[in-house]
Amino acid sequence: MSSDYLEKLQDKLDKNLSWRKKELTTLKSNIDSSEGAVLNTFIRVGITILYSHWEGFIKMAAREYLNYLNSQRIECQYMTDNFITLLFKSTIVDARESNKSIAHHRITHSLFNHSGRIFKVDAMKKLIVDTEANLSYKVLEDILFSLGLDKTKYELKEHYIKDMMVDDRNKIAHGEYLDLVNSKLPDADKIAKEEFETLYKEILSLVEHFKDQIMDAATKKLYLKTPN
Repeated sequence: MSSDYLEKLQDKLDKNLSWRKKELTTLKSNIDSSEGAVLNTFIRVGITILYSHWEGFIKMAAREYLNYLNSQRIECQYMTDNFITLLFKSTIVDARESNKSIAHHRITHSLFNHSGRIFKVDAMKKLIVDTEANLSYKVLEDILFSLGLDKTKYELKEHYIKDMMVDDRNKIAHGEYLDLVNSKLPDADKIAKEEFETLYKEILSLVEHFKDQIMDAATKKLYLKTPN
């Protein structure tokens, strides 16, 4: 039964990433064959769409992983602490907004009486997987922690995530004009294309890494305190 769920998880992630890659490949082809002002327009569009697939896949994959864990019907006492935190996140947030002892008691009651409880979260709930419509490294770091995934590779690529994609995407989305092809430089088109290609490859690599991390965690049962 578990292997069937694993195959379904793999299939969902593969199919979702596949259509995103096809769209990005088409866009990159347009960038490669453009020049001057048209090139600048395509790169602006490219950064925006690259970001949308970055956020879209991370959000989708995180939710599918949590749905997979829901399907395993695991007792909370056997799961790593990050998932227990995720399970009680709504209770904690509600209590934070109240000075009432009753609200605070819900936290202690939940924590001390969860041993026989089956792990189940609403993966579609914004509080559970929240990209904040602005998936910067800091936001991603929180998602990685919630899922029990290592952040090292993303940390090393923070510059690409923040400076070369998220910041530029935000400026473009808010109507700012960005001259991404500096015509004053010799070989301006070539340099602009190379810079976009570097960003394109780095972000796709991180997306692939996220998918691999999820499948590795699911296959090796890294969500358990003592993986079997």
